[in-house]
Amino acid sequence: MSLIQYPTIDQQQNEARLAHTNKSPRREFLKGLSATAVALSVNPAQAQAQVIKNPTNQTESKPMTFTLPDLPYAHDALQPYMSKETLEYHHDKHHLAYVTNGNNLLKGTEWEGKSLEDIVKGSFGKNAGLFNNAGQHYNHLHFWHWMKPNGGGAIPGKVEKAIIDGIGSVDKMKEEFIQAGVTQFGSGWCWLAVKDGKVIVTKTANGESPLVQGATPILGCDVWEHSYYIDYRNRRPDYLKAFIENLVNWAYVEEMYEAAIK
Repeated sequence: MSLIQYPTIDQQQNEARLAHTNKSPRREFLKGLSATAVALSVNPAQAQAQVIKNPTNQTESKPMTFTLPDLPYAHDALQPYMSKETLEYHHDKHHLAYVTNGNNLLKGTEWEGKSLEDIVKGSFGKNAGLFNNAGQHYNHLHFWHWMKPNGGGAIPGKVEKAIIDGIGSVDKMKEEFIQAGVTQFGSGWCWLAVKDGKVIVTKTANGESPLVQGATPILGCDVWEHSYYIDYRNRRPDYLKAFIENLVNWAYVEEMYEAAIK
């Protein structure tokens, strides 16, 4: 199978990509984490919580189709911290590639008809091409919602308390989050995640996420070069600082945290 070629400087982007979701990014996002293609009018974190509670609620065995969601904001809405050009390439081309390749790679596998989380976890270490695309699709479905225009600012009280309990302070969390992203060699992600009931900072390579580390992600930042190079060139620390201070949608982080601790 020939893979889509990307107009990017990334050195590692020749692996197959995977994807899954449904069209409406806010209302139907994690609906794709259920095993059917039935539309759900719930927010992403609530849908994720339902899947966690009912992992075997799979009344149909339809093969799941991965689709590219619309951005929850205009392509120019995150400027000056993330440019229109970056989002046009990152969302419209890179994420689309994970969707296209993922649909092709999913066909005929044991994971057809499974939830996205099941595909990510099940293909890890078994089917590299499918996992890379499934993982990146999962990561990006959340990534677009982890940002918003005029983001950053005050952290919801429950999340702030969990950060302080798990890491020590909000300032320490931000420092460790940025450091995790800066020190991730090559492509990957840095994360806030819930593990054993505690909020932690971690990092992963390529398309991996805390899902395959026994944890649940509640915030992630993409440090693949296509995520920042147009705007920041090689200044990854500046990109990460701009992300944590000016782009994070803490209300969505709160939703993810609530789902993770249920």
